[in-house]
Amino acid sequence: MEDQTAVYGSRARTLVDAVYDWSLFNSLPRAYDWIRGELAASRVGAAELVAVALRYGDKGTIRRIGALLEMQCVEAGLLRKLEKVLNPSTGLIPWIPTKPKRGKINRRWGVVLNDQT
Repeated sequence: MEDQTAVYGSRARTLVDAVYDWSLFNSLPRAYDWIRGELAASRVGAAELVAVALRYGDKGTIRRIGALLEMQCVEAGLLRKLEKVLNPSTGLIPWIPTKPKRGKINRRWGVVLNDQT
């Protein structure tokens, strides 16, 4: 038992996964609150979150995290890193997919803010 290795995800990876796998964990509104709290408490940095989102997130995850980080007034250079990997699109995705797709539109990220929390 002494030579066993435990593998666990980083805090940033767990936060990105909570947005990426929202349907599996039923986690989206809580994930947004969790990310806000972790950023505010400096337990995870915005740069680390961006790096992990770029490595492991899909386009929807990157769009949602980009919109969230923009709301948190994260440095413009970090937001541009996320934007750079996104293709221009007129298609909109909901902030909360289980809610009706009505609300303010964040055109930069292509997200309908249908449940501002």
